[in-house]
Amino acid sequence: MTGNRSHPSRSSALWVRNGIIWLALLALLLLSMFLAYIPMGPVTVASGIIVAVIKSSLVVVFFMELIQARALVRLAAVSGLIFLAAMFLLTFADVLTRTGKI
Repeated sequence: MTGNRSHPSRSSALWVRNGIIWLALLALLLLSMFLAYIPMGPVTVASGIIVAVIKSSLVVVFFMELIQARALVRLAAVSGLIFLAAMFLLTFADVLTRTGKI
């Protein structure tokens, strides 16, 4: 029963960590909304993608705990990312090779 006494402090530390990550995600959401309304030309899209990558990295690393996961789980996550990148590449290749109006 001695081991159960340390459980509440570990649980509260987890809540604090997740709360900080949640606040960081909210701050990044506000930043992406703010950057979307600033006319910066092509940099607007690039800044939005950068903020989205940071947000998804926070979710993957801290909420999904992918760093501490087994190798098979990490392999599945990486294969999903490769598949997603291939789909984006194929979509961009299709859009960039079109000549007529839609």
